[in-house]
Amino acid sequence: MKKALLIVDMLNDFVEDGGALKVEGAKEIAPFINDLRVEFKKNGFPVIYICDSHLENDPEFELWPPHCVEGTKGAEIIGELKPDANDYVIKKKSYSGFYGTTLHTLLKILEVDTLYITGVAMNICVHYTVADGVMRGYKIVVPVKCVAGLTKEDEEYMKKQFRDVFKIKLV
Repeated sequence: MKKALLIVDMLNDFVEDGGALKVEGAKEIAPFINDLRVEFKKNGFPVIYICDSHLENDPEFELWPPHCVEGTKGAEIIGELKPDANDYVIKKKSYSGFYGTTLHTLLKILEVDTLYITGVAMNICVHYTVADGVMRGYKIVVPVKCVAGLTKEDEEYMKKQFRDVFKIKLV
């Protein structure tokens, strides 16, 4: 088994006060993600950041307020989780870390079969990344202290979905 840590959308616009789409609870999960990141790096497993990155006129802004616009502070990874030279950063235009990105190709090159998926929002981008990972045959683990949804109700619903529909491991 070769595992990788995916850190989804731990970006200023989702985490920091004043962010365009702040997810309540995102700041509180950052230390747990960081602990996991340190553990993965210590054991030689890859750390991959999946980052929302939109153009100024992105059609998604018809659904959500403008957020994570390329080149803005809001689109940057939070200071506490800044990647280093050995980490991978993949920009995405949609909810899933797989859709229209090189993530699947990178994971194949790295010979990864198990994904630990962390970040925000549990009921949007984490959800669709988990779904696409399952459909591509990866083993998925979601550390519950390392994800946050838009609401507590969303988090409870997603735990049930992850467990009952996707049959993935929650730790």
